Amino acid sequence: MQYNKITASLLASSIMFAGIAHAAVSFQQDADAEQVQTIITEGKQTRYGNWLFNGAFKTHSFSATNPDYKITQGDKLLIQVWGGVDYQAEVQVDPQGNIFIPKVGPIKVLGVTNSQLNKVILASVKRVYKSNVEVYASLMSSQTVKVFLSGMVNNPGLYEGQSADSVLRFIDQAGGIRNDIGSYRNIQVKRGNKIVSQIDLYTFLQSGTMPALQLQDGDVIFIAPKQGEITLEGKVGFQGRYELVSFKGKDNTLKPILDAVVADEQATHVTIVAPDFDSATNINGNRQVNATQYNINDAANIQVEPGALVKVTAQLRPNSISIDLIGEHNSAQEMVLPWGASLQDLLANTEFSVLSNPGAVQLYRESVADRQFEMLQASLSALEQSVLTARSGTKEAAELRVAEAEVILRWIEKARQVQPKGQVLLTKDSDLSQITLQQGDKVVIPAKRNLVIIHGEVMFPTAIAYNGDMSVEDFIDKAGGASQDIDEMNILVMKPNGSFITANDNLSRASVVGPGDEIFVLSKPDEKSMQFAKDITQIIFQIAMSAAVVLKI
Repeated sequence: MQYNKITASLLASSIMFAGIAHAAVSFQQDADAEQVQTIITEGKQTRYGNWLFNGAFKTHSFSATNPDYKITQGDKLLIQVWGGVDYQAEVQVDPQGNIFIPKVGPIKVLGVTNSQLNKVILASVKRVYKSNVEVYASLMSSQTVKVFLSGMVNNPGLYEGQSADSVLRFIDQAGGIRNDIGSYRNIQVKRGNKIVSQIDLYTFLQSGTMPALQLQDGDVIFIAPKQGEITLEGKVGFQGRYELVSFKGKDNTLKPILDAVVADEQATHVTIVAPDFDSATNINGNRQVNATQYNINDAANIQVEPGALVKVTAQLRPNSISIDLIGEHNSAQEMVLPWGASLQDLLANTEFSVLSNPGAVQLYRESVADRQFEMLQASLSALEQSVLTARSGTKEAAELRVAEAEVILRWIEKARQVQPKGQVLLTKDSDLSQITLQQGDKVVIPAKRNLVIIHGEVMFPTAIAYNGDMSVEDFIDKAGGASQDIDEMNILVMKPNGSFITANDNLSRASVVGPGDEIFVLSKPDEKSMQFAKDITQIIFQIAMSAAVVLKI
């Protein structure tokens, strides 16, 4: 009872907002269309490397294990001395670049590499203790530094990190490079107005190479404006904008660009649509646009200019296709045919067995299955929307709608998992010579069988030996009868070729069912008690005919 009160209360609230929700549907559809257009537009504007700064670098500082790291002021070292003298301490490199060990004195470590640190300190200790002494020294943490981020970063400012940290960490802390005007290929580290390092992040992305660099307090990491871009489309792993090294064409060879964006192994040609800056036809400052096509094998000798559109295509025409031939026959399970072959050509080369049923050949195609799946999902989404925005006039009706909605929504969730088979229905009048086969098609040669299979809302789903004197109703009775009054059911008969007929008006006729048929007994939701019975019935039919599945509600 408490549950009913809660659900009624929830539904009453939903009734209150039903008008708003219903009015929002058309608005949401417009918003969805706008969002799709935005996604398409953004997809064309995706920039190579824009995934680099997603917050992964700023969360971790460098652990200071680089053997080439040079000790600098502010670094912390762990020093252990044993043998003739015992000493252990964490010491910090002072502003003069020294550490101090009691009874030994100051030791200069500034500029010493991490790999040579132990050797340098041991040599200094042995000047005092000639024998019976050992030293262990290790870098615990590098100096904390504050670095300026300037130029085309999202959040310029002063950022803190370790001197051994990569410039990537500091750029990430500053929110990454501006996607519209910042350069991934021209990053400068400046010290005292002098450039001490110039970094190309495409080198890091493509080969994992990052120059070793120790930052100091007051260093400036400057992100320069980008120099120019091209747009890539077609048979490449990355489609979008790719930043060039410079405006100079000689520095922008196409081969390394195609390697970076992973050109498809089937790609054969490249078409470059580019503005022509030098053409004599450039009259009154008007820029001409030229399109030129090249063989992809010549990419190493092709120069591209900023603003060009590079389209990579595969212009290979297949000479043959392979078709899976399934079922009862004596031919190979995979048939190789010339490109453009028809279903009639395949059957002409098929060796049927005595059990084959060539009159019931079935053709399955992946593109058809995809389309059937899309149509089913659209129908289910429409039903779901109707259920969620349905109105009720009274509290009692609201309580009934809550229970009904729960049942329907659970059924919709199950129905979304159904995978249509993608059958191309072939009738007796089909001209098989006009049905061109596609790569990936599956052709099924059914076996002759003297059985009738009964599915769905019967007591005992089973297979029954065919008897020409039996009607649809007789076969259903042999399966224990329908779970409800048979007049309240929808009865479909699927023929061996996959076609369906409705048997509701011919339940008593003996000629309706043939050998190899399958009978589907489908429940018919009560239209008087269930608000969406008609819609559900249509979807049940849709599922049965596209996937040969009976989905109960």
